[in-house]
Amino acid sequence: MSDDTTRPKWFTRRNIEPFTIGDAAVEKIINEATHAVVSWVTKDHKPASAVMLYRVINGVITITSTTNRAKYHAWRRNPSACFCIWEPGNIGRQVTLRGTVRITKDAALLRAFTQSFLSMRPGSKPPTEERLLKEIEKFDAPDRHMMQLTIEKTLTHDLNSLFAAETSGEDVWG
Repeated sequence: MSDDTTRPKWFTRRNIEPFTIGDAAVEKIINEATHAVVSWVTKDHKPASAVMLYRVINGVITITSTTNRAKYHAWRRNPSACFCIWEPGNIGRQVTLRGTVRITKDAALLRAFTQSFLSMRPGSKPPTEERLLKEIEKFDAPDRHMMQLTIEKTLTHDLNSLFAAETSGEDVWG
């Protein structure tokens, strides 16, 4: 039974449940990607977003920022956040994480973030202590804060699978 005879052409894009990403693939995407589009709400209730480098530190998505950035003030007022992460080299496979951001000043977390940042390229070696300290000096402004996302909801989408189903005419709903 094909979509051509049983369902309208728009049905696949309206009912995307079969085109989600499994838990193992979600974890892989989160741990292998390096950047996310992060979102917050301004004090006048307007949405805002930025592309941010993130690292997973002790299993928690972590970013860093100084107090002269809009996201810092927004998350102080309202810690609600959304992070959209895509599979490296394949933006069609996306993970959207909704949750709350905890802001902290933590030298050990900054050190772990910086070490992870310096080691994130495939095949890279951990930095020497001297290199790590030099990089921490660049990050360690007096108003530098660490921000960690507590995930409350995960949404996923596999656009490649959707396109494949549309192209093949396969009825993924059985």
